[in-house]
Amino acid sequence: MRPVLWLLGLFALAVALTLAARFDEGYVIIVMPPWRMEMSFVMAALSMLGLFVALYAVAKLLHMALSLPADVRAWHHRRRSDKADDELTRATAAYLSGQPAHARKLAASAFKREGDQLAALVAAHAALAEGDALTAHLYVDELKTDAGELTAARQAAEARLAEAETAAELPPPAA
Repeated sequence: MRPVLWLLGLFALAVALTLAARFDEGYVIIVMPPWRMEMSFVMAALSMLGLFVALYAVAKLLHMALSLPADVRAWHHRRRSDKADDELTRATAAYLSGQPAHARKLAASAFKREGDQLAALVAAHAALAEGDALTAHLYVDELKTDAGELTAARQAAEARLAEAETAAELPPPAA
């Protein structure tokens, strides 16, 4: 409905401009020696409007062309971030469903892409679930936050890591 109204308004403007041009008795003379151009006032106004529209279009295209590299960089960053978020989500789901090896692989990939602290935490817990204390220690060392729930999760991972290290040092119980 909106395009029809715009088209109707454009036709009404054209009719109004044509009716106004019938009573135009003025003219414009443009002199640039040795040339001289004479045209009606309405024709000069329409020419100026056309020139403005053309210059605006050129300026807009030039702005779009100059901002294209930044737009492409932003698109690549957004795409990389979306992939990392997807891998982190899948890693969390894999860890919770009892697939620590798959979870660790996905979380490590997400951590390499974006350096996300949550990805390092999931990778550390997955490595602990697999019994790989060295890798878990490396991921826990990568956690650099001091805020909220992530700190509590980090402390839990460090506690599980300490338990795993002490369990590895003690001899197995005699049967």
